Amino acid sequence: MERGSVQNTTPERLIYVPKLEPSHFIPNSITTCKYNFLTFLPKNLWFQFQKLANIYFLIIAVLQVIPQITVSDGVPNILLPLGFVLTVSAVKDLLEDLNRRKSDNEENNRQILKWQNSNWESLKWMDICVGDVVKVRKNEYFPADLILLSSSEPNGLCYIETKNLDGETNLKHKLCCRVLHDMLHDEGALDRFFAEIICEIPNPMIYEFKGKITAMDTEVMLGTEQFLLRGSSLRNTEWIIGIVVYSGHETKIMLNSSKSQNKFSFLEARMNDEIINIFILQVTICLFCALFYVIWFSHTSSDTEQYLELDEHTESRLVVFILIFFTWMLIFTNFVPISLIVTLEMVKFVQGIFISWDIKMYYEENDTPARVQSSNLNEELGQIHYIFSDKTGTLTCNIMEFRKFCINGTSYGTNKRQGPESKKPAVDFVDPSFDAFAEDYQEFLLHLALCHTIVTEKAENGEIEYKASSPDELALVSAAKFFGVELLGRNGNQEVIISVHGEEKAYQVLNILEFSSNRKRMSIVCRFPNGKLYLLCKGADTMLLPRLQRDQRNIEKSWEYLEAYASEGLRTLVLATRELSDDEYEAWNTEYLRAMGDIVNREKLVSQVNELLEKNLLLTGITAIEDKLQDGVPAAISFIREAGIKVWVLTGDKIETAINIGFSSALLTNEMSRAIIDGTSEYTVKFQLQEALSGNRFNASKFALIISGDSLLKILKSDLIFMFIKLIDKADVVLACRVSPQQKADLVRLIRDVKPNVRTLSIGDGANDVNMILAAHVGVGIAGLEGNQAVRAADYSIAQFAYLKRLLFTHGRECYRRNANLIGYNFYKNLLLTLPLFFYGIFSAFSGQILYSMWTYQLFNVWFASFPIMIYAIFDKDKEFHKLEQMPELYKIGLKDKLFHGIAFWSWIVEGVLESVVLTIVSVYSICYSSTESNGRIMGMWEVSDLIYSLVVIVCNLRVFGFSLTFYWFSVLISFLSVVMYFLTSAILTQWLPIETYLDNYDGRGSTAKILQVANTYFVIIIVCAGIFIIAPIIKYIKKIKKLLTPPPKYKEIPENDNEEQVEPDEDLPLSTYTPLLARKHTGFAFSGELGHTPQITDPSFRRQS
Repeated sequence: MERGSVQNTTPERLIYVPKLEPSHFIPNSITTCKYNFLTFLPKNLWFQFQKLANIYFLIIAVLQVIPQITVSDGVPNILLPLGFVLTVSAVKDLLEDLNRRKSDNEENNRQILKWQNSNWESLKWMDICVGDVVKVRKNEYFPADLILLSSSEPNGLCYIETKNLDGETNLKHKLCCRVLHDMLHDEGALDRFFAEIICEIPNPMIYEFKGKITAMDTEVMLGTEQFLLRGSSLRNTEWIIGIVVYSGHETKIMLNSSKSQNKFSFLEARMNDEIINIFILQVTICLFCALFYVIWFSHTSSDTEQYLELDEHTESRLVVFILIFFTWMLIFTNFVPISLIVTLEMVKFVQGIFISWDIKMYYEENDTPARVQSSNLNEELGQIHYIFSDKTGTLTCNIMEFRKFCINGTSYGTNKRQGPESKKPAVDFVDPSFDAFAEDYQEFLLHLALCHTIVTEKAENGEIEYKASSPDELALVSAAKFFGVELLGRNGNQEVIISVHGEEKAYQVLNILEFSSNRKRMSIVCRFPNGKLYLLCKGADTMLLPRLQRDQRNIEKSWEYLEAYASEGLRTLVLATRELSDDEYEAWNTEYLRAMGDIVNREKLVSQVNELLEKNLLLTGITAIEDKLQDGVPAAISFIREAGIKVWVLTGDKIETAINIGFSSALLTNEMSRAIIDGTSEYTVKFQLQEALSGNRFNASKFALIISGDSLLKILKSDLIFMFIKLIDKADVVLACRVSPQQKADLVRLIRDVKPNVRTLSIGDGANDVNMILAAHVGVGIAGLEGNQAVRAADYSIAQFAYLKRLLFTHGRECYRRNANLIGYNFYKNLLLTLPLFFYGIFSAFSGQILYSMWTYQLFNVWFASFPIMIYAIFDKDKEFHKLEQMPELYKIGLKDKLFHGIAFWSWIVEGVLESVVLTIVSVYSICYSSTESNGRIMGMWEVSDLIYSLVVIVCNLRVFGFSLTFYWFSVLISFLSVVMYFLTSAILTQWLPIETYLDNYDGRGSTAKILQVANTYFVIIIVCAGIFIIAPIIKYIKKIKKLLTPPPKYKEIPENDNEEQVEPDEDLPLSTYTPLLARKHTGFAFSGELGHTPQITDPSFRRQS
């Protein structure tokens, strides 16, 4: 049962073991599929009719059965192409849903052991409930979220792998509460086990859990160390026993499986706008036709009614107007291209497959191909204006190597590299002057070997492997091993076993004060073999400096080395120590346990208690770790910037690190003018912004802005944001340092808000990049070493940053070019088909006489003119792909939206109008006035109809070759077969099938055969095709002339703040740096805050109250 109400801000879940009554909690079965056998048809149709285009054609189908306005004898033949579109989408949805259902069944039918009837009985996962006691064996997955009660290990430890949750392959340890472990190690005690559990209600916070269990009159606090997540698996432990606390869709993994918001490409949004415009044009034409007919009819009604024997009750002009209007709406059904949406979806799907198959984006080292998770954004890749990139693991390899360190004001480590024969994993240290056996260095080396959360595992060859939660920790522990202080493992008494130059020693770890992006440090309380207690702490320099004792020797010299390491691009970390008395520790531990026991405010109280211990620290040393750039990063960034794309790097590193990574990655150059905004007060930041904006700062060809996270907060909570927007608008490169994950996302949203017409792309590899990836128009995940969260949240994933170049400049550009032409062509061909109906209205007083056979009319978009453009959109190439990666200027066709802006789109429309005029006039005068049948009879309307339709089909299929740049034998064959398909279908309808009303084949009986027997038909086809292919080049030539005559647009300045107070420089103020910096190697320890670490841009408090 759930305790609490709306008024209670801290609702809790109360669980009894064993269950006293039937469970009130949800079952453990899960379902991710959308449909079942009964709901598929109605639910899928409901989803599909959320699209306006489908609703439009459904309304047309209803209008077709109304006798007064039908042009198809009451037959709703629009349902044929509409049904095809719906069927294709439904089949795709069904296949996807069947795969989901298969996965659901596999998951729900897995077996688990449950304690009931004094025995372990095997049940399906779907049959267990909250409060059940279950047993999970080695290598099995946890069936629900569990509380760990007991383990096969004597010390109550167990090891889990969370690869399915976060992609991390390192093992994590969990620890039973000693009381519960001892109580239940004998399975017979389970029959006598009674407990009451109070814990949080289900929530998606995957790394948080608070609760308590009362068993046998003993109350025990529960935390993340006793919490086992569904989807993770048991490793290196024979079995564990646990209690189910969250089941089914209330488990944390399911609460985190919500889908991100659907994204639509800019091209698709423009297409939807143009569909609306075309529909408005269609309504306008229909209104004109109805009005013309009413006026004409009012002047000729008596003669017309007598000649046509019309009903006398049609005297109401309003009724006539409405009937004729809807009649023309039916005639112009294909004015809006019905096949466009489904054609575009199918093309994008195949384009996505080709992106995944691209061998040039396959990373053989870890068997990682490119992956497409949102193919509807393919063309968006060809229109990117801003790229927001993480640094660690995205630009760099995220493979850390221990390079240098400082002890007692002395630096060790050189710029030399280890030879291949002596190279050790995660270490590249060379300095003959360092003596690892010297007594002065043992405290530092022990600190490296003890202060961590690494789990050891024996490999098949007997060697000890380290399973680290981060590459940094692996590098530090590997360095200790390199220097002779080796981590061997942990025993059952919370002891860490260390080999100190061959001598094994046990160090008892009493508490772990865990690392978080908020704390930016971790600590352990450890009892050394001599009985003394020490606090060992490591973290960012900004967090540990205020906590160090000020009177230490060599602290200033050590800090100089730290800055030097940072200026080389190395990731720095500060190690500190403090000796504790037993009394001080006991008093602190009492407070710590009390804080841990508070379910509601545990995190806040634990943080406050930790502060009591992490103070008055003695500096032990400083480490410097290298994170190398990935291969091809400098070349890729240079190429991207040459194309006109602005690159921002958003990182948790220090400014010095970011600058040097900027130089080594070719993001920054010595020719750039640069400004550093790093003020700690609003006054200082304002001066730095003004100084950066004033004078001749932008006379240089390029400008880079480097800004700290603290300065960013000052800017975005005040009116300084307007100055900042003006500054970033001028910047070619922006480096934002010490920013939190939420700040990364907010910067992306800021650009989207102030520049709604630009397209943004975010690329990252870690969980702290997910917000940024979701905030951008396109998200790209790097499949790296920091788990799969970024990859799962992304629209596309690649293995290396360098592959982004090919993704954008080859696939993105080509998808934009092809898809833009596909959309324009679809509007063009439908105009070419429907406008002759309007022109024929001139001869029929716009009375609503249909010119085509309704069946061939509706099959046009399905069979006769859809396949050639699909072949084009999948296979056409502007240039060989390797040339596209050598010519950055070619990307500008998408960057400037050259192929689907207003003029480009309406050029297609104008071309369709002109060509339809030509087709109509030539067909009428070549058939009606100059061709006769064998019996001398002049050919009439239906022969003209067939010739016009034939010309439309032929021209549309040939027109694809007019803008194709690559020709394949199969594309020619498809076009030829499309034309043949039309003549075959027409012959079947008009000559071979019996005359039936629903086939609409009486009036045009034999018309296809008649026109094929006339020489004029072939002459007209040749002349029209030749003439029409001259129109397109003429339009292009006119556009080029207009472009030459049009002056370039003036740059629109962001208005100054008239009331802005100029700040005079103060002697003590740090000035923004804009002079060229010398290129240096990259550095700094990467820490990034998590949500809630600092006030965010989206916080309403950021908006100054007027």
